[in-house]
Amino acid sequence: MSELNVFLFITNICVILLCSALLPIIPLLTRKSFLFGVKVPPEAQSTVEAKALKRKYVAITTTGGIVVLAAAVCQYIAAPDYTIYALMFFPFLLAAVQYAAFVPNHGRALKLKPQLNWNVSEIKYADTATSFTRGNLSAMPHFWYIISLIIIFVSFVVILVRYPAMPDPIPTHWGVNMVADGWTPKTIGSVLTMPIVNLCLLAFMWVIGILIERAKLQIDYNEPAKSFAQHKKYRRIMGHGIGILTIAIIVMIFILGMQTAFIGFTVPVWLVLLIVIIPSIPVCVISVRAGQGGTLLKVDATEVAAGEGGDIAGSAAMSDDKYWAWGLFYHNPDDPAYIVGDRFGTNLGFNYSRLPVKIGVTIGIAALIACYAWIMVALHKAF
Repeated sequence: MSELNVFLFITNICVILLCSALLPIIPLLTRKSFLFGVKVPPEAQSTVEAKALKRKYVAITTTGGIVVLAAAVCQYIAAPDYTIYALMFFPFLLAAVQYAAFVPNHGRALKLKPQLNWNVSEIKYADTATSFTRGNLSAMPHFWYIISLIIIFVSFVVILVRYPAMPDPIPTHWGVNMVADGWTPKTIGSVLTMPIVNLCLLAFMWVIGILIERAKLQIDYNEPAKSFAQHKKYRRIMGHGIGILTIAIIVMIFILGMQTAFIGFTVPVWLVLLIVIIPSIPVCVISVRAGQGGTLLKVDATEVAAGEGGDIAGSAAMSDDKYWAWGLFYHNPDDPAYIVGDRFGTNLGFNYSRLPVKIGVTIGIAALIACYAWIMVALHKAF
């Protein structure tokens, strides 16, 4: 177990370092019309009060990241066999750090808004409403997902053809050196586990691509053509990035499936990890450099001209602060949109007033809890 624990520890440290580095810069990526989830004039960002809030956020997230990092090191020194649990749960600690830094600042920004007369009544923004502004699903790079589906189909065929010659039991888990250390009785269900997992992952990644393409984003009324061009470019770049990452994940699972089908066939663990890590890096870089909804992207005159003609619709009420609980959760029964842009960072959010959203989020949370519970039970039996 020592080699595996070292590998898990290094992975945990890398995840913590990456997230800890990203948290303090999130305010820089957010649209200038929002200060910790509160709608403000862009010029409010340069005030002493706004800068003080940002400094406090950076101080809390930086300190929190250091504390979580130190906790990970102490955990490994004191109880290395529990490193797998640290890898599972420490990211939630970083999420808690972000909430602890954001929520109080959101409350202070709400109080500062009337005190400093951050009038937004004449600041015009529009909510994208049509297929043109929200993106057309036909514009998605579907070929990445088609290639992934072909790989999955090949894995189904290969495993079914190989089924009679496969040993019983079959290897289903590999250690850090990619030597089989877990076995399962051979059945049609057990040998097809990897392809089925791959199929579910493909569906999940495809939904993410749709969310990026169909998210309801805000358009700057003063420069609508530029905003449309930035959104279009952002969707195109991120669409390809998610598509490439999807293939990488599918190939990784495909390799593990082939190790089940062909005894003696192994791939170095570092190669398996690189297959996923390499395409993940540009996706993270693009997300940071693009900013919220692509607002930091540079667009040339040709791209801006192509953005002309997009309609500008919506009302100021739809983006009023009162519809955003703690500046994070959007709940507006008068807005027909299901997916919206968050007011902080580069993520997408939901309109929690819509019944399908409530059902989907509930199912997602239940699935996450069930997945963690299953993993915990499996780990308890294994160790």
